[in-house]
Amino acid sequence: MNFYAFSALLNAAAATTLGIFVYSRDPRNPKHLAYGLYCLSLSVWSYFYFAWQITESKELALLFVRLLMAGAIMIPVFYLSHTLTLLDRIDTHRRLLQAGYVFGGVFLFLDCTPYFVADLRTEAGFQHWPKPGIAFHFYLVWFTIYVVYATYLCIHSYQTARGIRRNQYLYLAIGSVIGYLGGFTNFPLWYGIPIPPNGTVLISLYTAIVAYAMVRYRLFDFTVVMQKGLAYLLLTFFIAAPSFVILLAIQQAYFGEASYQFSTIMLALFVLAISAAYRLRTRAQAVVDRTLFRHRQHMYETLSAFPNALVTNLDLKSLTNTIVRTLADVIGIASASLYLLDKEHDAYLLSASRGLGSNGMPAVRLSARDGVPACLARAQTILVREELEQAPAQDPSRSLADILAAMDSDVCIPFVNKDRLVGFCNLGPRKDRRMYAEEDLRLLSTLGQNAAIALDNAMLYEDLRRSQALMRRTDRLRSLEIIAGGFAHEIRNPLTSIKTFIQLAPERKDDEEFMGTFSAVVAEDVQRIERLIQEILDYARYMEPRFAEEDLNDIIGSCLYFIEVKADSKEIAIEKDLAADLPQVLVDRQQLKQVLLNLFLNAMDAMEEAGGRLTVKTHRLTKPTGDAWVQIEITDTGGGIPADSVDHIFDPFYTTKHESGERAGTGLGLTIVHEIVQEHHGTIEVDSTVGVGTTFVVTLPVDPVSRGSSQGHRAHETTDPLGR
Repeated sequence: MNFYAFSALLNAAAATTLGIFVYSRDPRNPKHLAYGLYCLSLSVWSYFYFAWQITESKELALLFVRLLMAGAIMIPVFYLSHTLTLLDRIDTHRRLLQAGYVFGGVFLFLDCTPYFVADLRTEAGFQHWPKPGIAFHFYLVWFTIYVVYATYLCIHSYQTARGIRRNQYLYLAIGSVIGYLGGFTNFPLWYGIPIPPNGTVLISLYTAIVAYAMVRYRLFDFTVVMQKGLAYLLLTFFIAAPSFVILLAIQQAYFGEASYQFSTIMLALFVLAISAAYRLRTRAQAVVDRTLFRHRQHMYETLSAFPNALVTNLDLKSLTNTIVRTLADVIGIASASLYLLDKEHDAYLLSASRGLGSNGMPAVRLSARDGVPACLARAQTILVREELEQAPAQDPSRSLADILAAMDSDVCIPFVNKDRLVGFCNLGPRKDRRMYAEEDLRLLSTLGQNAAIALDNAMLYEDLRRSQALMRRTDRLRSLEIIAGGFAHEIRNPLTSIKTFIQLAPERKDDEEFMGTFSAVVAEDVQRIERLIQEILDYARYMEPRFAEEDLNDIIGSCLYFIEVKADSKEIAIEKDLAADLPQVLVDRQQLKQVLLNLFLNAMDAMEEAGGRLTVKTHRLTKPTGDAWVQIEITDTGGGIPADSVDHIFDPFYTTKHESGERAGTGLGLTIVHEIVQEHHGTIEVDSTVGVGTTFVVTLPVDPVSRGSSQGHRAHETTDPLGR
């Protein structure tokens, strides 16, 4: 094998390996496709260049020359296409590419005729060097124009680009110049100019430089696949080079001469056999696992995919039950138990279990300082009872083995997140009595890491829900002070009529008209008081949202009743402009009252010093989608909110009432308002002008339940704790 054959083989191996890896990564990606086609043209040219260099037959040499030129004909148009896709300029050069494909097709047709390659001749030591036909001259001009223009685009893009793009285009330009300067050394001998094609090997540098740019500067949108491609290319080279030398030496030793053609073919078959064996081994392993070890393979596949399902579950009880149930079913164990950290008591409580009878029930509370939790927190690795039992009698590990035995645990998996033991899971003996293999333990360890993250997130979400519930209830109870004033005023008249009836009843018990009329009035007043008491109890008692069809105007009127006494005392006039054509709205009555009371009381606080006017309006809206909405406008004539505070009024603990003596602000009222409106799939907006007043606009869908289900529960879970 001469130098030129070797360089062609090196070019072919590089182009084939990198082209296959790039294209197979994402066949639909235009950049990957263009690079794959370019590597295909280089591969065709290089393989038949190699075959041409090692053949001695003129007929075969002419055939190989025509075939290698078929690859060379497509190099310029594929190179231009590859360059344009990398530079994202394919749309502006579409006509040039189309012309290139047309020229390429014409030259491919002529390549089969003497018009392209007229004949072969001896030239500069080459026995079969091609003689150009008339069409070859036009091809060379076209080749030069397309390659030079594509290289110019690379250099120009490098000069105008910035950042990482600049580095990408730099390597692309350098690779293009080096590769094609080497490639052009093949043309002088066609015209009898004694310059040998020593630069052919430089074409491999182009693919190598582009590959480096892919890995180093993300020329394509992947790295791992290119790392593997380069690794396989180097591995192939380091196997092929010494193997080729050994083949030649063996032939020389046994047969007295060495055949380069035979050695090359044997080496190619050897490399192909190694590649095929690797792929076949992987597939054979998969077939064996699915056929002979079906249950084990199913277990690995299920447990490997299980972490993806864990991270989407924020319900702590459901999550713990899912973990225990899945492990018990998939691994085939008789019993399992899961303990979670109780941060308040620094202990681990039994959260979920499977297959534990009343006699074998383990302790439901373990202190964090007890043997098993302390060991898991310190070692952060799986405990295997059988291994602990092998320890000497004096070793503390033996006591851990006894504890695990009492808990009916063969394996204990720690759930560690951020160096904190959030829980652990005990797995009992397998039903088939098989021991846990090393691969099983590695898989369970990985599962434990993912489960720890999921459990920690679920625990934080549970704490958040409790905090929000407490925050809402506190806000409701704080508002009861105002409601109580309105309640006292509201029941004063009914109590007066009841008191009068009780005082007069003994004297006029024989007056049937008096007793009948007054009894009806008293009964109606008692019912009125009962309704008011029930309204207050419902408001103060925290409840999960209960959506029901309600009259929005009626809810507004009920809330205004409670604040009328305070409004009168502060010389605040209340104006209502409630639309009569409002549809029934699906809302949680008590939550909406909480929203309205917060906004009403805030408005009155803003007008506390000088009095003013509180205006409440309702409107009916129809969105462009055809959905029915309702809108509530609450306007006050207070001092307004400063512009730099408007963007923060819904933030938790942000308040502008620090100087209010009667109702000091905590900064939670509007946060709760915002959250409740979000839960109703509505919006709340504020428009305020200092010295003029503030308007809050609450917009609610008529049917938030159907709107929420259409958006999906997942969208609700991705909001922040405030629902924003």
